[in-house]
Amino acid sequence: MRDFQHPGRSAAIAANAMVATSHPAATVAALEQLRTGGNAVDAAIAAAAVLTLAEPHMTGIGGDCFAIYVKRGEKPVALNGSGGAPKAADVAWYAERRMAGIASQSPHAVTVPGAIDAWCRLAADHGTKEMGELLRPAIALAEEGCPLTPRVAADFSDNEDELVSDAALAPIFAPKGRALRLGERVINPPLAQTLRKRARRPQRLLRRIGRRRHRRNFEGEGRASHTRGFRGAAIGVCGADLDTLSRL
Repeated sequence: MRDFQHPGRSAAIAANAMVATSHPAATVAALEQLRTGGNAVDAAIAAAAVLTLAEPHMTGIGGDCFAIYVKRGEKPVALNGSGGAPKAADVAWYAERRMAGIASQSPHAVTVPGAIDAWCRLAADHGTKEMGELLRPAIALAEEGCPLTPRVAADFSDNEDELVSDAALAPIFAPKGRALRLGERVINPPLAQTLRKRARRPQRLLRRIGRRRHRRNFEGEGRASHTRGFRGAAIGVCGADLDTLSRL
């Protein structure tokens, strides 16, 4: 037990369930799923989706997803939703171009996105709700805006030059010619549009047509958007890459 005579935080206590995230909005979204009959998987997906707006540089739909799910009385299930390197990214490709390193801001540092496919896999196999319901809080926040917290505002400030100079990032993260500051709202219509496209596809459809075909349809849309800014420089992403977006 902590010393109550000094500043600090007491341990959280709950009777039925508990959620812990790095942002209040994500925690609220997850708790709402639990309050309305969802399970831990539903809550985790809703929280992760909100974080793609609230903390875009830490949790994005162009990134990865790792999960360990344990159903009471059963063995743990691990999901590896990491994005692999493009199929054409072999040593010979780089050697021919005399590339000795990969700059963090270059297209060569980008992996095949695996996060959304991992969400779909988790929801289909272990969740109880449709993706549309799970993504609704994130879509609303992306359209209405989410205030920047101290840590996110500090990170934006540290990377202000990159945010201001990038034609795709500036309208969202530096709309006034500078990085958004503490308490200002980040509004991301393109993110809302992308999540809404996924939300329109019922989870039962994913089960019926099969994960691979669904993944090709949706990830094909995301792939075009994901690589648009890198065209002419990126290594090509082919169909074989889409088959390895998530692996159990």
